[in-house]
Amino acid sequence: MRLSCVLCSKEYIFDPAKIPDQGFRISCGTCGTKYTVLLPAGWRSHGSQTGETIHTQEAARAAKVPETPLPGPAADEQYILLADDTEFFRTMMSDLLVSNGYRVKAAADGQEALDIFKAAPDAFLLILLDLQMPRLSGFGVLEQLKEADLPVPPIIVMTGVHDSHEDIQIVREMGASGFLDKSLDPSVAFERIRMVLDQEKQK
Repeated sequence: MRLSCVLCSKEYIFDPAKIPDQGFRISCGTCGTKYTVLLPAGWRSHGSQTGETIHTQEAARAAKVPETPLPGPAADEQYILLADDTEFFRTMMSDLLVSNGYRVKAAADGQEALDIFKAAPDAFLLILLDLQMPRLSGFGVLEQLKEADLPVPPIIVMTGVHDSHEDIQIVREMGASGFLDKSLDPSVAFERIRMVLDQEKQK
């Protein structure tokens, strides 16, 4: 069986006879990310015997992993709200954050992110926000959060190659606490996120 890391795509080969039916934990030797590989029913008679590469996020999706429930305001641990319309990037960032001890609630567009946040604003310690999303853009989310009478945690805007300097300046004026280039190495990206969280703790 071949498995590829969801973050760095490093490929590993495992002996199917030594793998539990329900899956296992893996720590990537290249990027250091740790995550659980949950395998779908019947995987032994599917691609794993033919040499097909199984990506960790595909395996988890096929196993129908239940979505993490949204905590209430009194929850002991808060979440990071991750809003991005690209499934691969959401999965990559979510695995990165979870492997470093954070809980994540993901949204595929701005409107979904806004609805999730408004339902339990005290449940989040950070918002990771893409600018270009369907239904409601990151600009729209920032505008509505600025107008809402709610406690808003730090917001890190995730920027891509199509985001101009003018766009970045606008979101800075709208209250963004930091910026994250989506092309950064995952380990560098996490350090940027942790820096913003550490700064928030010191306030």
